[in-house]
Amino acid sequence: MLLRSGSKKNDGKQELHNHVFDQQQSCHELASAIVLHEYPLSIMDHTGFRKFVKSLQPCFKLVSRNTIKGDILKIYELQRLKNCNILEKLASKIAVTTDMWTSSNTKKGFMAITAHYIDESWILQSQILRFIYVPAPHTKEVLSDVVLSSLMDWNIDRKISTITLDNCSTNDGMINCLLEKLNVSDLLIDGLVLQMRCAAHILNLIVKDGLEMISGGIERIRDSVVYWTASAARIENFEEAARQLRISSTKKLCLDCKTRWNSTFLMLQTAAIYKDVFPRVKVREKHYTSLPNDDDWEVCNAICEKLKLFYQVTEMFSVLDPRYKMKLIEYYFPIIYGDESFMKIEAIRQNCYSLLHDYQYRSSLGGNRVDSQYMASHSEHVNGSHDKNEVETDPLADFDKFVASNSTDVTSKTELDFYFEENVLPRVPTFDILATSSTSEGMSCNTLVDEEDDIDCVTE
Repeated sequence: MLLRSGSKKNDGKQELHNHVFDQQQSCHELASAIVLHEYPLSIMDHTGFRKFVKSLQPCFKLVSRNTIKGDILKIYELQRLKNCNILEKLASKIAVTTDMWTSSNTKKGFMAITAHYIDESWILQSQILRFIYVPAPHTKEVLSDVVLSSLMDWNIDRKISTITLDNCSTNDGMINCLLEKLNVSDLLIDGLVLQMRCAAHILNLIVKDGLEMISGGIERIRDSVVYWTASAARIENFEEAARQLRISSTKKLCLDCKTRWNSTFLMLQTAAIYKDVFPRVKVREKHYTSLPNDDDWEVCNAICEKLKLFYQVTEMFSVLDPRYKMKLIEYYFPIIYGDESFMKIEAIRQNCYSLLHDYQYRSSLGGNRVDSQYMASHSEHVNGSHDKNEVETDPLADFDKFVASNSTDVTSKTELDFYFEENVLPRVPTFDILATSSTSEGMSCNTLVDEEDDIDCVTE
């Protein structure tokens, strides 16, 4: 038994408490630390670590890496059950993203599956559900089985709003396979909007093609960043040279990921700040052989200017953003599509109505939490005065549902029109779309608030 310090009294004196050593609790804390800081399991075999732990608490019996692995899996399972309960009680829809990874050493394929949703406090939450091995070949059938299995394991297969995927034909086929296996009545507009083509992936393909044409200059800048971030000593020398040239920026050189255009933009943008530093450090470092020339920096500046435009594009939100609504589309589509713009604008407008009607229909059947005028006027007719047994034996129950799903609700439709006709909110730097939606400042219709709750968590 040891003494440990406790909380201070009001007079500033420290209280002492008896501390009882608990082997099981200590093992749990060790497992938590390994997870939190991503320590390797081999740390359990490190001589220095074992001596350090022994000096802190001689009573603690160090366990094997297999034992600590079991403790980590227990922590994972406990947290998974907690998250499952959160997702099960969630009233809103869940957006899913998938991302394929390839192991650098084994060349095996893995899929990261992430869930995104808006919680009751209107805060965007994201959780990695699975990081799972995908056996080759990566056909549409194999991919769909992996995704469906993961969704069902977490019991969210009936709550999915969209699945964001890379833009390729295999993923198109995977979505078709999923639609055959999922209950389409649980999906928005019977699965019409299930597939979201990843805007970041499309932009990456566009930028990648452009960057390949001028790869020479970028490679010299990239090699320079690699060289001057390779060790603490080189970083210190580079920063010292920057201080001597009175460059006040606190940004650090950062290496890009060749498959992510935004990281290339950040690398070039930061390197350009230190353009004059590279020749200075070259004088003192004979092993540095990748000094960019003037043409390289000219290309770098041109690329940064163009990539900045892509950043601005990704910041444009949907028509349910009260700063834009249909106005942004009505402004840009004539510029982009010319004479075809009217039909494309109307197609998007009709999709908005279709999505709203889908939410209204679900509300009338009690399938959502919306308390809208549509629900009040239709729920009694469809579900209201009948108990469960009466509905099941009523031969016209399906007819009532058919009428509810195909009827146009003038009141609710007028609300959507009213939302479109309202003035857009000002575009200010501090605008928070979730905070605005939570107070219904940008929405005058409860159905739209509920719809936006599901759409705001959809990633691009």
